[in-house]
Amino acid sequence: MLYIQQVLAFPPLPTYNTTIISGRPEGAACINQSPSAGLAIELIDLENDKVYLAGGSNPITIEEWENTAVRFPHMKNSKRFLLFDDTCLYRSPNIAPTCQGEACAEFVEHYDHTWFVLSDVAGQTCYPDADGCQSDVVNPGYVSLTVIDKCQEITFLGPIYELVDNRGNRYVMHATDDGTPDTTGVSLPEGWSLAEVALDEPLTIEPRGEGHCYYNIVRDNTLQSYHQYLFVDEIFTAE
Repeated sequence: MLYIQQVLAFPPLPTYNTTIISGRPEGAACINQSPSAGLAIELIDLENDKVYLAGGSNPITIEEWENTAVRFPHMKNSKRFLLFDDTCLYRSPNIAPTCQGEACAEFVEHYDHTWFVLSDVAGQTCYPDADGCQSDVVNPGYVSLTVIDKCQEITFLGPIYELVDNRGNRYVMHATDDGTPDTTGVSLPEGWSLAEVALDEPLTIEPRGEGHCYYNIVRDNTLQSYHQYLFVDEIFTAE
């Protein structure tokens, strides 16, 4: 029981400089480039705080995934219908930034299939308090916040679905669980808003933080997910 409690406990949020862009090094290749209509199959490793993406030499299919029962400390991430128009995954999080070519990708094997090591979970919390989130369930009036270490560049051509919090931070919706964004049925914390926004030019976002590829990921009660792309504060902290 103690082991299970330790595995399920949220790691604390990291502190990092949001003005430092830790994006794709010049000339770095894209490990996996996918269009906006893609469906991401993700396996969460609760013990090691990692997320794996179906990929490599023997990726699992959606049909196999739906019939696969995973075992603790693994859990299935909810289906991720991606909304961005272009992306570049340029390395796994624990690989040195100076890597080249195939050495930038780390793969593992689980359930007789290969998985790309997509991201590390650097910290998690629930807003406005911890009682509103359980596993991947977010109660109405709450949002979950997960800081991930994922070396990925993402581009949106627009329109986008923009979430704005009560302090002016801005987030762009990158995935839903059914492929259809919802701006009316979502229940957000007080002072937060969600709206469709036109773009005058493509929006490309990159991770932040020195020595890491940090993204702040927000999820609402309908399982819509957002990347933070505008920060009010120069330093991100748990506060």
